Amino acid sequence: MRPKFASSVPPRQRQLPSVTKRQADQAIDAALADYQAAQATLPADAAIHLSIGMALQAMDKLADAEAAYRHAVRLSPSSLQAWSKLAELQARSGRHDEAIASYQAALALDASNVQTLNELGNALQAAGRLDEAMAAYRQMQAIAPEHAHAHNNIGSVLQAQGQIEQAVQHYRRALAIDPHFASAHFNLGTVQLLLEKLDDSLIHFSHTIENDPQFYAAHNNLSATLSKLGRIDEAVAACRHAIGINPAWNEMYSNMLFALTHSAGTDPATLFREHQGYGEQFETPLRALWPRHRNLPDPQRVLRIGIVSADLNNHAMANFITPVLENLMHAARLEVVVYCNNKVNDHITAHLRAVVGRWHDVQDLPDDALAQLIGQDGIDILIDLSGHTGYNRLPAFARKPAPLQATWMGYPMTTGLQSMDYYLTDRHFSPPGLLDDQFTEKLLLLPACAPYVPSPEAPAISPAPALASGHVTFGSFNRANKISRDVVARWSGLLRAVPSASMLVAGMPSEQITQMLRGWFEQEGIAAERLSFHAVTDIQTYLAMHRLVDVCVDTWPYTGGTTTLHALWMGVPTLTMVGQTLPSRVGAAILGHLDLAQFIAQDQADFIRKGVAIASDIAGLARLRTTMRARLNNSAAGQPALIAAGLENALRTMWQRWCAGLPAAAFEADPAQSSLAQRAASMKALHSVNVDTALVLAIEHHQAGRFVEAETLYLAIIHRQPQHAIANHNMGLLAGQLGYPDKALPYLRAAMLSEPGEVQFILSYAQGLLQSAQAAAAAEVLENAIGRGFDTPDMQAALARAQRALQEAVDSVPDASASHIAELYHAGLHAEMELAAHALVAQYPAAVFAWSVLGTALQLQGKDAVPALEQIVQLAPGDAQAHGNLGNAWQGAGNHAAAIACYLRALELDPGFAEVHGNLGSARHATGDMAGAAASLREAVLIDPGYALAHANLATVLAETGDLPGAAEHYRLALALVPDDAQLHRELGAVLQRQGLAQGDGFSTT
Repeated sequence: MRPKFASSVPPRQRQLPSVTKRQADQAIDAALADYQAAQATLPADAAIHLSIGMALQAMDKLADAEAAYRHAVRLSPSSLQAWSKLAELQARSGRHDEAIASYQAALALDASNVQTLNELGNALQAAGRLDEAMAAYRQMQAIAPEHAHAHNNIGSVLQAQGQIEQAVQHYRRALAIDPHFASAHFNLGTVQLLLEKLDDSLIHFSHTIENDPQFYAAHNNLSATLSKLGRIDEAVAACRHAIGINPAWNEMYSNMLFALTHSAGTDPATLFREHQGYGEQFETPLRALWPRHRNLPDPQRVLRIGIVSADLNNHAMANFITPVLENLMHAARLEVVVYCNNKVNDHITAHLRAVVGRWHDVQDLPDDALAQLIGQDGIDILIDLSGHTGYNRLPAFARKPAPLQATWMGYPMTTGLQSMDYYLTDRHFSPPGLLDDQFTEKLLLLPACAPYVPSPEAPAISPAPALASGHVTFGSFNRANKISRDVVARWSGLLRAVPSASMLVAGMPSEQITQMLRGWFEQEGIAAERLSFHAVTDIQTYLAMHRLVDVCVDTWPYTGGTTTLHALWMGVPTLTMVGQTLPSRVGAAILGHLDLAQFIAQDQADFIRKGVAIASDIAGLARLRTTMRARLNNSAAGQPALIAAGLENALRTMWQRWCAGLPAAAFEADPAQSSLAQRAASMKALHSVNVDTALVLAIEHHQAGRFVEAETLYLAIIHRQPQHAIANHNMGLLAGQLGYPDKALPYLRAAMLSEPGEVQFILSYAQGLLQSAQAAAAAEVLENAIGRGFDTPDMQAALARAQRALQEAVDSVPDASASHIAELYHAGLHAEMELAAHALVAQYPAAVFAWSVLGTALQLQGKDAVPALEQIVQLAPGDAQAHGNLGNAWQGAGNHAAAIACYLRALELDPGFAEVHGNLGSARHATGDMAGAAASLREAVLIDPGYALAHANLATVLAETGDLPGAAEHYRLALALVPDDAQLHRELGAVLQRQGLAQGDGFSTT
């Protein structure tokens, strides 16, 4: 629901001189088939090439159209129209910087052209250059003060800058000039939505549609606002109206189906028919074009699995799929390819990229192009994680790009597509035979439909509040638009039956919604003092709020999923009512996994009956509360490895059926037959691990270089106590040591959040962000910590590194130049690399990267790199790495005193820089300062126990000073990290021989 800036100012253009119509027609006819071939034979007339370009653009031949426009510009550089058409095409292609340059060229020809100013502002705004866009719009307004588009677009910039009230004034001014201006109505409606003036926003979205029936975003926002107000049937009607205007709007059809799943008045048969209608509308025309799949029908070969989702970011879906993928990566006969349709990329996205093998960003690919890509990738089984939720790619699935297709997790109903073979569920969600006739897909039962991994920010379970208050507090944390008038009536019936009870309703998106719900409760006779309402908040506050609730009450017919799981983790069960569709069974399915049938009602009367019984047993609720986490951990939903094992078996089974020429059929997966079965069993056994004992062992394994054993124990502790700070921190460090910085981030972040006052956890998370090229995020974390009083030298040094990395990003050389340098490096063309580096330094004298490349090229050729590295230190005086690199160059040149000075300066900036401590130890050793060398090397391995070279060098120093046991110990630690290093084996053997122990330890000295 972003503001829409207008781009439909009536044009005021110069007319180009033209050849005769017959000549133009002949030229166009010849060029439309193959412009590149015909170009040389065309007259040197800009008008002809411009006309050809417009025709080609209308045919969607954009590359040829651009070539024609460019030729027209070359022939007539003073053509405003040619420059404008070129800019228009560049903007349409998303190349906003090029479009800006072309529009500026057009403005140089006519600085008062309102149309060009408008389009330039649009391009600048699309490029995020808001101040420049505002300048263009203001110039447009100065030329035409009563131009509605100028006011509308000024408003859109103000809105983007957060100046909402000023934006409203300009939108209103635009509408005063032109009351039928659809874009201004839409933007004003969007602002009213942001201000939670939902009724006003509905008026303006309706006016938008009246003035422009094809305005899709207005239809979308109208239906979404009605849904937000709980007016589900009106939202469905709004979607139907939009589909009637444009039946090709598949996303609107999905919106309607999603709304229907929330409608209590829609019976299962009708709901299924509506979903079938989607398939008839959007799939039937494509079935004749389905490809003949040529995937090798080998039932035992490695399978290529494709996953399509728009929610691989900080979203509930990512929380469900991530632990499954982390375990699925251990299945040797599966390859996973992700097709990410995200509009948002964050740290969760980065983590998932690191987990899976191959990744495509496909948000800009049309459905046919996406289907083609999937086919080219040779996907055997394609899995949808969206269903009919936002930004789904079901039209690509409707093209049947893979032999087998399945939908999972994202949507609790059928897709309505015949091309979708399976729906992945479990026997609690979909008892065999109960819901099969509501799906076009065959139901495939996993051990659990989805896993639950608790938030690391979850606090400990608190005592039941009823123990202190003497009465039960009911609660709801569901989305507000699930709370219909009928739901409030059901909850009110329970409150009337338990007159001592109170109720907490959280997750309120606005005061208007809160007042609407208060009014509904008042109509039901529920006193206001029995109710408390709480706004949407952060995850930590939301989870902590469960301390105020004894029992949650569910919505209907779209019952709670994620909220029910979070409540269970906080010790709070949910009273739910089961229905005849999958959306109405979600809450019951989750409770069924935990053997909590006493909280599953069959109808409204049973809901009240069970609620009264629950409220009368406060002691029982209090006892149950303390067992909830164990119940969840021991259920299938609490075992991601088990679900991954079931999924692997399911994928193999459906593939074997396809290879045998059998159609899709309902079946239940058998995780015991999976290659991941032993892993699942091991992870389950770890549930009973003693945390304190396991932590001591994990640290011992970690320090000794036994990384697999350390990882297993750290993960076991985290599974038991997701917020365990030390286990998360050390697991993050371990992931970083193993070369997976992106995988380290979630653990390091969890440690920092669990103990926000621990400086080392803050530093480790910031360092992890830096290693993952997230300098801005690292700087933000460090600045926040310093602002909270943690202003230590280590913090300042880390902040300097982050700020330097940010500056380097600003001064960075283009990717193409960097790629060329990399090619020269890998080809061993060091002299050519030096020449290219000199060119970069000349072009980007403030870019640290350019000087670093020059220094590297010089060092590779044995040349003096010190001047280049000194230049880096001048550019980044607060960068410890730069001082360390200069020290290395001096060390290589034999100037140990200069090297030591550089290393000491680096450590002043960053006392925790293990590599510099190690190099300082080597330099001190070279000067004969054995005590200083040993002290520096000990500091290096203390900071980084996985620093093999520092262990080896420390062992050498200790051996030379006669500390043979110490030397042997550090040689062993180095070998644990690099077991194939022959020289280390020889040196350890020599030390042991000196101790008279070589034969006993089995080391060879030859």
